[in-house]
Amino acid sequence: MKIKITLFLAAVILLTGCDLFKKAAELTITTNLTADIPVIVAPGKAADLFSEATAENFSGTSTLTLAGNHDIADYLEKIREIDLKSVVITVNGLSADQTINTITVAVAGSGELGTQTNISFASNSFTPAVNASVYSKAEADLLADQEITVTATGTASGAMSFTVHLNFTSAIVVGALD
Repeated sequence: MKIKITLFLAAVILLTGCDLFKKAAELTITTNLTADIPVIVAPGKAADLFSEATAENFSGTSTLTLAGNHDIADYLEKIREIDLKSVVITVNGLSADQTINTITVAVAGSGELGTQTNISFASNSFTPAVNASVYSKAEADLLADQEITVTATGTASGAMSFTVHLNFTSAIVVGALD
């Protein structure tokens, strides 16, 4: 009977010990996951002398892929967890006389990252307060598919082209023994 108990305890220690070794071999990589959304705002119909100029609608889409990040490229098959900490959204390519009236940036299937108004050449970057559930869904999609689709929609003061740059500060846990 003592031998059976000893063998049982030894098996339990060995099995839980393997998990401890795997946990000890985890590596957390702090990196920035980025995506650029190109946007072209097409000119609408010309305003006549008696009406106000109207805002032009725009929409752009891009895919953020983990494979494009050189910090984690060697660990793509070993990723255990993704933690999106924050996102900075920057609009590049505006000239001094161009204004984005409103912009909403979202992750497909996850939700809105944020909305901002009156973006100009001088004031072109913002850090939205993102709902935790949006990050959770985006993290799950990144873990499952290793990519997410991001969109930018809104209105601008006229015809123009610009790029919406997303910079997610992230912590990615990989298993070195996986």
